[in-house]
Amino acid sequence: ARIAIQASLTGHLVLSTLHTNDAPSSITRLINIGIEPYLISASVNGVLAQRLVRKICPHCRAKVTALRETERVYLEKYGWKGGDLFQGAGCEKCRQTGYKGRIGLYELMELDDELRDLISRNPPLTELRRAACDRGMRTLRSDGLQKISAGMTTVDEIMRVTET
Repeated sequence: ARIAIQASLTGHLVLSTLHTNDAPSSITRLINIGIEPYLISASVNGVLAQRLVRKICPHCRAKVTALRETERVYLEKYGWKGGDLFQGAGCEKCRQTGYKGRIGLYELMELDDELRDLISRNPPLTELRRAACDRGMRTLRSDGLQKISAGMTTVDEIMRVTET
């Protein structure tokens, strides 16, 4: 991490991976492994978090007629706008799973001057996450809700990968 920061500070483009639950957590992780917050704010331009979820099988996709209580509560909690929900019924093509293939959920946190200033003060993760969202970061969960709306995946899949 130190070498990557030093290379970045000398003008090199550095792309790397880091295992965290979301984009703002990567800043906290870098601080926890010993990188000074002011170096992070000076060298990081953006963080992309990604998660894979299973896609509904297009061959047996069917409209959901009734939600389980946990799904209904989840959708209400995170501001579901309504619309048709789908799931796979299970067929030969998906080996009776209802899913075929995967699709990514993405969360991009781009650092602007205000976020850089905040990072240099070593904020709590909740404050950093809130500030990033206030500046337009779409969370993994909101990307997942959009993919539910588009009929690409299920509520269960989004709950599985976004509930940490």
